[in-house]
Amino acid sequence: MSKRIAIVGAGVAGLALAILAAKQGHQVDIFERRSQAGSDLGAGVTLWPNAIFVLTRMGLLDTIQKASGEPTSMTRYDLTTGVQGELSIRGLNQSAGFNTLTILRRDLMAILFAGADQAGVQIHFGEAINLDKLSELENQYDWVIGADGRMNSTLRRKISPASQPVYQGFVNVIGISHSSPTRPFNRQSIQDYWGDGERFGIVPIDASTCFWAAGWVEPENQQNTMFTLSELGERFREWPSEVINVLQQAEQSSLHTVYVHDLDPMASWSQGKCIAIGDAAHAALPTSGQGACQALEDAWWLAKLMQEEATTDRLFARFQQQRLEKTASIQMTGRHIAQAIFHTPANQRPAQGHLTEASLDALAAFWMSGLV
Repeated sequence: MSKRIAIVGAGVAGLALAILAAKQGHQVDIFERRSQAGSDLGAGVTLWPNAIFVLTRMGLLDTIQKASGEPTSMTRYDLTTGVQGELSIRGLNQSAGFNTLTILRRDLMAILFAGADQAGVQIHFGEAINLDKLSELENQYDWVIGADGRMNSTLRRKISPASQPVYQGFVNVIGISHSSPTRPFNRQSIQDYWGDGERFGIVPIDASTCFWAAGWVEPENQQNTMFTLSELGERFREWPSEVINVLQQAEQSSLHTVYVHDLDPMASWSQGKCIAIGDAAHAALPTSGQGACQALEDAWWLAKLMQEEATTDRLFARFQQQRLEKTASIQMTGRHIAQAIFHTPANQRPAQGHLTEASLDALAAFWMSGLV
């Protein structure tokens, strides 16, 4: 039976769910606080095999692939101890049965917005939903889905007022760089450099474009200081040439400073007609590598269960039951990795080495759990 669905937030989770639900015949309206499409914050996204599973079933994989890179490895360099390790992305993909792609966030969002438009989704821009407006949506729609992010989710405030974003003690400055012909990027490998309480990660799209994140320990600043390229150049001036090259070729307008927060796992994601998904329900740190991937999984699972459950209570209960353990584990994994990078002396970090075939199989099995 067709439902009227209101989705609060036009991020990855909200748009993906809207596309899937509209294709099932539901009437879907998205309410987005921004004034237009294309102003999404963020540099890029690594779409691991579990995300590719969902995008394939959404019918978007071919379009996504055309805008993406396809790295074959991820290498970690420890600048203090000299220890390094490598993850074979090719081996992970073979174990999972789906590839890994890297894409600029603005390109991913443009594809999702186009998909929503083609599916007949109505997007209402400039609509900031507060608690009063949320009550109006509850009166007008069968279901209200909160995909309104980690920091200021109105749906989370309604469902679990005590659940607040938790600052994890470090900032990320993210950006996009475009290389010159004489200084191309390594298109085959994601490069992850760890210093003493600092990190610089480089993710290629191709030899001419990459996105990156520079992170370091920073007290939470009430003014939310935005760091500049010149400040980054000074902070990382003695780092490897690959880092300096990326900073020297950065796209100034892409720079964004993020004081990195996540959420403690919540006991309940729903109340009445309302449910939170994506970062609104289970925001993980970027060190988990799974934020957008889990948003896509949420959309796929909720849309799947919409076809199986006749009552709202049963639908929401089954959705949370299906998703809670996996997302909580990913939240804790992100914190564990962040602790190792930013809050553990370099000489006390465990050596990583190259992941064995068994370890790759275990990682692939976890990421694909519940999907295949």
